[in-house]
Amino acid sequence: MKRWSVCRVLLLLIILSGSSPLFLQAEPIPRELQRWLTPQNWQRDTDGPILELGRPGTYDDTHIFAPCVSLEQGTYSLWYCGSSGAVQDRMFVLGRADSNDGIHFNKNRQNPVFSFGDGEHSVLTPTLLRSANGQTLRENGRLRMWFSATDFHDETALHQLYEADSLNGSEWSEAGSDNLKHVYAPTILKTGRTYQMWFTDVSQDPWCIRHASSLDGSKWRVSPDPVLELDQNWESGRLFYPTVLKLGDAYLMWYGSYWTERNNTTALGFAVSIDGLNWYKHPQNPVLRPDPERPWESHYVTSQSVMQLPDGRFRIWYASRKQPPFLNKYFAINTAHWEGPAQAETKPPGRPAKVAFPEWQAESRAQLKAMLGIPEQKVALESEKRGELERDGLVIEKWIFTSEPGSKIPAVVYRPKQIKAPAPAIVLTYGHGGSKSQWQYNYAAQAYAKAGLVCLAMDPIGEEERHIQGRLGTRAHDPKSVHERAWNAGRPIMGKLVFDTMRGIDFLQERKDVDSSRIGVAGNSLGGAVASWMAALEPRIKMAIVSGWAYDNVTLRSKYCTKVPNQRMRERFTWPEFLSLAAPNCAVIVMNGDADWIIDSDNDGTAWRGTRAVVEQAGRVYADQGAEGKVKAWFEAGGGHRPYMSHPDALLWIQQQLGTPALTAQQIKTMPTVNSGRWCDAQQIKLERLYGTDLHQRGATLADFGLTLIDRSQLACLKPEERGTPEFTLEGWLSQIERNE
Repeated sequence: MKRWSVCRVLLLLIILSGSSPLFLQAEPIPRELQRWLTPQNWQRDTDGPILELGRPGTYDDTHIFAPCVSLEQGTYSLWYCGSSGAVQDRMFVLGRADSNDGIHFNKNRQNPVFSFGDGEHSVLTPTLLRSANGQTLRENGRLRMWFSATDFHDETALHQLYEADSLNGSEWSEAGSDNLKHVYAPTILKTGRTYQMWFTDVSQDPWCIRHASSLDGSKWRVSPDPVLELDQNWESGRLFYPTVLKLGDAYLMWYGSYWTERNNTTALGFAVSIDGLNWYKHPQNPVLRPDPERPWESHYVTSQSVMQLPDGRFRIWYASRKQPPFLNKYFAINTAHWEGPAQAETKPPGRPAKVAFPEWQAESRAQLKAMLGIPEQKVALESEKRGELERDGLVIEKWIFTSEPGSKIPAVVYRPKQIKAPAPAIVLTYGHGGSKSQWQYNYAAQAYAKAGLVCLAMDPIGEEERHIQGRLGTRAHDPKSVHERAWNAGRPIMGKLVFDTMRGIDFLQERKDVDSSRIGVAGNSLGGAVASWMAALEPRIKMAIVSGWAYDNVTLRSKYCTKVPNQRMRERFTWPEFLSLAAPNCAVIVMNGDADWIIDSDNDGTAWRGTRAVVEQAGRVYADQGAEGKVKAWFEAGGGHRPYMSHPDALLWIQQQLGTPALTAQQIKTMPTVNSGRWCDAQQIKLERLYGTDLHQRGATLADFGLTLIDRSQLACLKPEERGTPEFTLEGWLSQIERNE
């Protein structure tokens, strides 16, 4: 399997046929992005610059660049960086110009309207806070502006991010303290509650473009990987000047680089994304190039601002440079417009036209299994029972069995003491840091057994008895280094979690007390993600509870184990298609709290609106396959990130789809409930700080069976000499798959 790169070069051959390009793709891209990768025909609509250098002796008589444009109440305001003096003496301050049409600008008489204030630092590459679609966004009636600043006279000075605010755009507060180092040319959108920034990282050559997020616009968390790097033939030396908009589900980025085709020249490239992190570059980059016929912009066209106009067109404002010798770092500011791409064709979810659903489903599953690295061959389980205990009418059996060569699973089976006929069964899947002894899975397993089912609880790779030190809550498979080792060996972490769950089904099907035609999965958070993959790929399961997870692009901004497989999946399938792969045999309920900002990270309901729409569209596929009503979205008003798989409504779904031998539907509907926080307190369970709140884990409603926590020591399956050995650890599995490459 090829190594995954966060920024992928889109290798497309475009064959023009009339006005419709045909894409012969070396790598697939998400369907909704494809229209953005058609040719961009930018039209320059002036015969000269829209802003020129100032008169001799003024603050902007030698250098002018980095336009930042706002449209409010019919007036375009353009802030720009200007400086006088030789290149080595330059110190930039901020000027302003205004226009009624975005083309013809007049400089403000108060210019310059802003300076750093110390006579040394330059104000560079300003950007205003914008809404997702790029429109100016005020907070408390004020403009928020971020900019990069440095002292060009000090060779050791860093480019750093600063902020100022203004009521009228001409009188600004003093520059605030530096927010982030090595930042140049930021662009900032607010999506829901989240401030998202893309910027040029100038910490080392070659410069690249990175992403950061914040909840207040002041304290930033930089994403671990660059989002755009040098990897197209036209790019040379550095990437810089990102400008980002978000229209619908598509993030759009225009960015600059030196152009290999012509020396001493920059041009603008374009890339698209569905999550703002994983970008696809335009095959015809650069999309805006210098024009030798226009002397004032014959060599540089970068440091741009882009806006979608009220009529749907796009307008760009950019700085330019004339031919050498470069006495002016930038010489003028210019503009152009683009009509935008053609409207996308609407396509219903599901299989391609004229392809039978079973054929499409089988081929799609094969593709996704290959992407996840699911082994084609299985070895014998070699199941070994390690003891059992009885507790309040339940029997808890302890087992180990083989998942694959070099990797074994400790597992616990919960079952009623008396089983009159083969019973339905459920395999649990786990959230980050979860394992068989963690309270929410301990509770769910007992609850399902109380309802008359057999429940299998396995430790996931890297946790509890599959952790090298036997620890709980480690999230050992989360680090980038672990992801890369697994991915580069062709065995992504998500694929391992899914495959181990499939092996759990193999284990259950060998048991005489299990009805192999009635097996389901239930999981929360990461476990919900695993359950979603099981529903899509495993034809043997009849039910899935996908709790604390979304069928939406917001999940692409998560941890490596979930985001990278979902990114690859989304290159081939839409979310409705992914969910539809479960039809018609697997009944899926997606359970969430509508105030869960852990998953809905922008906290604006985007994830839940998207999930509802996906379920609705997939529901039509289910109905078409004769399984109407077997896919459902369920939301708890005001609920956060909670273990909904133990809610009475989850039990009711199980009763409807698998059966609950010990409970009728009416008994489930009328059974008492218990608050999870009070239950945890009674069991003296200490919850994690992030989740141990009334919004999240303390606020869950649990079906009340009068349960108590089973101590992890009673659930231990391994002998002392087996603990930490390679066949039971993440490290051992990684070493094994690397040897198998």
